[in-house]
Amino acid sequence: MKFSLRDFLLKTIPYILSIAGGLTLFIITKDDVHDPNVTDLINNIAASLLSIPLVFLLYDYTNYRVSKQLKKTLTDSVGDKINVILLRVVIVIRGIIGMRKKLTFMTLNNMSDISISRISSRLKITPLALSELHGLHDQLYDFIYHGANTNVLSVDQIQSLSGLLHEISQLINEHEFRRNRRIAAKYIKNIMGHIADWMDSDAFASLHFDELLGTAQLNGTVNSRH
Repeated sequence: MKFSLRDFLLKTIPYILSIAGGLTLFIITKDDVHDPNVTDLINNIAASLLSIPLVFLLYDYTNYRVSKQLKKTLTDSVGDKINVILLRVVIVIRGIIGMRKKLTFMTLNNMSDISISRISSRLKITPLALSELHGLHDQLYDFIYHGANTNVLSVDQIQSLSGLLHEISQLINEHEFRRNRRIAAKYIKNIMGHIADWMDSDAFASLHFDELLGTAQLNGTVNSRH
């Protein structure tokens, strides 16, 4: 966040004036006021003026802590849901290119290294796979939009996911309108590259994705032999 001297001054001036007013009243009471009743009244006002900044500073600090925790909770929640979507994208892509090996981080990375020619030769986009890609594209778009508007995703994360969204859209359009296998294979390779970039950008996301892989294996979602 960029520091603004103007905003800082506008925020602190009321506190400074309140403290200055309280101190001034204390000094006036001590030196120039001799009536006990008036002295007590002015001292109470001065004490109130001195306490106001403390109350508001405590409120600002509490509000900051609550907002920070809420943002962390939202960020973790959105990140978890995005990871689920990305895992489903990976599973669909594996089916499209006919991969049957156990899905681990190693095999996931290996998917990014498969040549375009090999992907093209194994490419088979079924109506079911195409329908799933449409659904995942729409879900991912909603999370990117939500993440951008609530500031729970960083600029780099939004750019990475936007790139992934673009490649999925291009793959869908290529299959529906042109069906050039090599171009479609290029989009698939780019999709896997963007997913790898997402994992590299966030250690927590990477750890959670690894947990999702383990859960998927236990549930039999991605188990078969090559």
